[in-house]
Amino acid sequence: MGRFLREKRKQLRLTVRAVSDRFAESGARFPESTLVRIEQGKLDPGVWRLHQLLRLYGVPPDLVADLIELEELAVSPPPEGDLETLCRDGVECWKRGDVPLGLAYLFAVRQRVPADAESRLLRQRATLAFAIYARNLGKLRLARQVLDDLLCEPPDRALVVNVLVLASTVWGGLRAADAAMAFIEYAATLLPPGDPKLAAPVLHQKARLLVSAGRPDEAEQFLFRARTSYEVAGDLYGKGKALLSEILLRDAQGTLDSAIRAAREGIRFAEEHEFSRLVLLGRIELGRLLSKSGSPEEGLRVLQQALGQAIQVGDRNAEFAARYCLWKAHGQLGDQDRARFEFEAASYCVRSVDEVSPEADEIRELSEKGRGHGPLRARHPSDYR
Repeated sequence: MGRFLREKRKQLRLTVRAVSDRFAESGARFPESTLVRIEQGKLDPGVWRLHQLLRLYGVPPDLVADLIELEELAVSPPPEGDLETLCRDGVECWKRGDVPLGLAYLFAVRQRVPADAESRLLRQRATLAFAIYARNLGKLRLARQVLDDLLCEPPDRALVVNVLVLASTVWGGLRAADAAMAFIEYAATLLPPGDPKLAAPVLHQKARLLVSAGRPDEAEQFLFRARTSYEVAGDLYGKGKALLSEILLRDAQGTLDSAIRAAREGIRFAEEHEFSRLVLLGRIELGRLLSKSGSPEEGLRVLQQALGQAIQVGDRNAEFAARYCLWKAHGQLGDQDRARFEFEAASYCVRSVDEVSPEADEIRELSEKGRGHGPLRARHPSDYR
């Protein structure tokens, strides 16, 4: 929080003295030493001071709430290791599904990395990783704010393509399809020839956008090329994500059996390589598809397993997805009490994420009307990743 406020002040080219003087002009006392301690993380600003600083810096309060929630989710990391190691270990923790520890490592990097030019690339890498975490945990607006700031620095040339790909996923998640496609098209023009490591995520995101646009047949070739590029680059985690994207592709093509096979394959691959987060997402999709195919009992077992995992790692976005599917599955089985319980739980979860999918819209709409037990027909799936 303190670092965030310090960065916002510097972006506005305000000195600590200037902020103190602004408060004094309005008749309020805000000593320079107090602001310094707040920015160093040594003093809680309190509600009034925080509100005034946010107004002065033009920062929406909900972004701060998201940032604080992620800080509370993080646990204290081991102090050993240089910054490069901490950054790398943070990403590995995420792949293993240890979200709290992964966040803690990245917060540690952000707090310890120097502000000098030599450390610029490492600092930006940590910032990009944090934006990825925020997006995957449903904090799309926070991720967008972080990316906007990073794009305005601007990012190091080595990171530009990755930043553009992430920006595409964030804007796509906020249902700005044209902006998402523009980001990914521009990223494609910057790809160096013969670099599968950079090409893979660009091709992958293009495929995802085409599926979302109702063009799955066109998306298939891009997803195949993305999977091949991940394999050539030796990026097993990327290949695992591509396998999960195939689930939605097959479902969008109307081949439910193929989608279920893709889900099982994706889960097996993720389990083999201990990618716990991908296992979680695969189970949610498999449970949804089984319920949709007329096997709600089996779907319930898979979804309950996914729900327990999502709660354990504090992934509210995945928890919402699991609870939404459980609501539908219990409704199919005629268990209205359980369906109502899962609906209420999904209503609570959706308050913590910026999800703008049809599922989130449905929950919000029914919550406003005060009825969580109406027609229980499942809608078309969206990509919670």
